[in-house]
Amino acid sequence: MTYPTLGSESAIATVTCTTLFFFITAIVYALRKADGSFMMPLEFFNSVKTPNVHWLSAKNSLPWRQVGLSYFAGGMGASVYYGSTEMGANTRLSWWGVFGYTMGSTSPALLLIAIAPAIKKFVGDKNGFSVTDFALQRFGRLTQLVAAFMSVMYMFISLCAELGSIANVATLFADRTSYTRKVVLCVVALVTMSYTMAAGFPASVITDRIQGVMIISFMLFFAIFLMAENPVTPSEMDSVSHSRTSGFVVMVTLIIAIISAELFNAGQWQRVYAAKSTVDLRKGLALGAGLIFIVMWFFGVLGVVAAAKYNDDFNAYTKFHYLAYFYLVENLAKGWHFIVLIFATSLCVSSVDSIQNGLTSVMYRDIKKFGLPVNSVRVVCLALNIGAIVVAADKIDVLSLFLMVDLVCAVAAPALYLGMIRKDVNKFIVAPTEFGSLMGVVSGVLAVIIQGAILNLDGAWTDTYGAVHSTKAVAELAPPIVHRAQGAAGNFWLPDGTTIEGGGLQAFGGVRTLSTFILAVCFSAFGTMFFSFLDVTVRGDASRKPLIQLPFDEPVTDTRNPAPLEYEPGEKPAEEEVADAAKPAAKV
Repeated sequence: MTYPTLGSESAIATVTCTTLFFFITAIVYALRKADGSFMMPLEFFNSVKTPNVHWLSAKNSLPWRQVGLSYFAGGMGASVYYGSTEMGANTRLSWWGVFGYTMGSTSPALLLIAIAPAIKKFVGDKNGFSVTDFALQRFGRLTQLVAAFMSVMYMFISLCAELGSIANVATLFADRTSYTRKVVLCVVALVTMSYTMAAGFPASVITDRIQGVMIISFMLFFAIFLMAENPVTPSEMDSVSHSRTSGFVVMVTLIIAIISAELFNAGQWQRVYAAKSTVDLRKGLALGAGLIFIVMWFFGVLGVVAAAKYNDDFNAYTKFHYLAYFYLVENLAKGWHFIVLIFATSLCVSSVDSIQNGLTSVMYRDIKKFGLPVNSVRVVCLALNIGAIVVAADKIDVLSLFLMVDLVCAVAAPALYLGMIRKDVNKFIVAPTEFGSLMGVVSGVLAVIIQGAILNLDGAWTDTYGAVHSTKAVAELAPPIVHRAQGAAGNFWLPDGTTIEGGGLQAFGGVRTLSTFILAVCFSAFGTMFFSFLDVTVRGDASRKPLIQLPFDEPVTDTRNPAPLEYEPGEKPAEEEVADAAKPAAKV
């Protein structure tokens, strides 16, 4: 059996029906009241028209199992078919690459277990629901804008990647590639957005629970049939199982890159604020991390199996590592291909609706404080979704964009999260200031550019395979090419100087790429602490205040201990309203 196997109409119908299933589930859940009855249409319309904080974050409402399943499903996407599997299929990376991708995907949750409770307490769980809230509370407006830019950029690229991945899977099974691609992109993006904009984050959580169970059940059930149809001998597995330096390099690079980027994922931070308690938060994140590890490792093992079965084809470039999973699926009966597409769509929807909710949360509170219509967040989200459809439809290489945005986030993450240091250690190691944080970002940027200048980079060019090259001449060996950056600034696109099949994730295998990430993180951290010391030395107590304050900002005398915010009218969760009503009236 060879692809395509389902046809365009069948592939589109499968994607559409799967997406509509989650749409119906979310809307039915949103219609249900706390007492078990259902809203009338006009009542539901009014609740949708004026969303509140619970719509945005389901604040303090989720037990640990729901937090875990939601974090797990929100972090899974159709791209899991490619990443870890490609690592395992590439004998140059093999098990170290698989472990790196697996640990890179798992590590953000493990890090959040350590830092999220402290950040949530500092911001005030009544007021914060995004990474930008911590930036504002701890430093000030300018740092908040930097964090917002990083967060939106990362989530937008993630949205492009997820939509592109499901379109790629659908067109693999279909026979009218361009038509199928555009229809699938529009269906997934617009249908998921319609229910996230109507029902908000709580509805996304309920779909996450279903998707999480589906992912686990499918993986365990499917493994039996997939392995049975693709038998390999122990000697074949041994011949492609390696522990090479290049694999170790990719492991370290992936962990740094994914952690840096995920720290700006507002969609996952929403789950932090949705947890009922610190215990629920930590247990839920541990559950999510464990499930992500299992799934990523499973797909990595399948990649190694594909390498054992098709190693000669991979070496001859008649088969490609990033399609390793689908070479195994190709041996199954046609009915299984429908199930694979349903599974891929579920993975994509679980990630896309989380990103869409995250995008609405970034500047939500400030939009209200500016007096702008609350629904403007929906307009912004719609515009970003349309942009993502355009990017994915044009098959713009998203993997090279991912590499770039991961590096940009690595420049900013230390500068922001060193803000967890709120007390001076001594007169030299002081609690970071807003000026120090901003200069930390600048220091990281300069480190990347200076490295590019030292390496005499001529820019960055992406060829037709997605590989990024430091010279135009090499890129022109596989046209068409895209000029990404000029001169030393091209280092942000991480050109590895090597022509490798497929480009994309394999570029992580270069020592140059690893050194760039390490330089970005180290110089960002050093710059933050050094310039904070200078700031405190020169400006004294004034350095502890935000660099600028807008008229509607709460007065802050010290950014390390900002004034607590209160609920705005209509924002208090229903359970707290009930608790307040039950309190005895004050005696007059």
